[in-house]
Amino acid sequence: MEVDEVKEMTISDFFNMSKEDGGEYQIDTPDGWQNINFLVKKKNKECYKLTMDMGFELECSITHAVLTMDGWKKSQDIDMQRDTVFTRNGLQKVVGKKYTGIKDTFDLQVNSISHSYFSNNVVSHNCGKSLVCKAISSAWQMPLLRLDFGKLFGHLVGDSERNAREAIKQAEAIAPSILWIDEIEKAISGVQSSGQTDGGITSRVLSTFLTWMQEKTTPVFVVATANDHQAIPPEFLRAGRFDEIFFVDLPNVEEREEILQVLLRQRNIDFSTINIPLIAQSSNNYSGAELEKAIDNAMLVGFSDGLRPIITNDVVNALREFKSLFDMRKGEFVDLRDWADGTCRKANQEAITVTNLGQMSSARDLDLRE
Repeated sequence: MEVDEVKEMTISDFFNMSKEDGGEYQIDTPDGWQNINFLVKKKNKECYKLTMDMGFELECSITHAVLTMDGWKKSQDIDMQRDTVFTRNGLQKVVGKKYTGIKDTFDLQVNSISHSYFSNNVVSHNCGKSLVCKAISSAWQMPLLRLDFGKLFGHLVGDSERNAREAIKQAEAIAPSILWIDEIEKAISGVQSSGQTDGGITSRVLSTFLTWMQEKTTPVFVVATANDHQAIPPEFLRAGRFDEIFFVDLPNVEEREEILQVLLRQRNIDFSTINIPLIAQSSNNYSGAELEKAIDNAMLVGFSDGLRPIITNDVVNALREFKSLFDMRKGEFVDLRDWADGTCRKANQEAITVTNLGQMSSARDLDLRE
């Protein structure tokens, strides 16, 4: 494709072009055009098609997140009775939601400010798990190798096992290195029924990796990301294979202060007059993405009010206007934390001091008056 040429194409065509050409391509995001860091084809994903009232359609996996008035939501959680989504042309109501079956989908990662991009004109989101792996690679100054389990499986007898051995050999040849297995629970989800469904191929490939992880002597650091810990077999997690399981909870008050400072600095906002500790105290159980949304909404208020700089009240009021994911799905968070308490190493810092503001639990309990 020529430089600066704009061309409409399907994501599948774009994926094939990128793979063959090896060039650097950009995608339109709410923060302007951004480079695509990687584009990954994912097989056998359950999919929905969302239809907006102005005719926009988005077919995506059930876990694909789109931006709604209530924050980021997976497509499977969209409620046609109440949800509106952000698009290139503003807010639109979802008028259709149809399950379209098992299909191959594509995932891409961009480093825009909000980690979002336009997918069929709908504001979509890429997850931050991969950034953790990249941070490890950067901190240790070691090459990062991404293993796509789906590409290991071949159509000929013996191909899959040979591909697994080749992948291990390449990782050891580049050592010291970091081997990143993305969405590991998807790769091994069929291991329990492998003998009945695929002739035992999945079990043999997994066994190859389990043996290697247990006995390897080369300096290959294995890191895996997962969305559903319950789908991972216990033999994969035992000591000697993965040394630690880390659980990243919602940010505590100190971490929220740091996140707020970073977000304001990214937007070139002078926060010397903004009461960051007060905002952090009023945003209990809010995630970093939700803090980002509150700041962006506060900036819209300041922009519409004579282009003035934002103040503390703007951010706190913006937090009051939407429910956090914790408030919407509190039971799931409680269950996850109960599991993590006896299983995982906590990645969050411990709060040293907590200021008592009347034992408020959220921004809605905070009354700010001029």
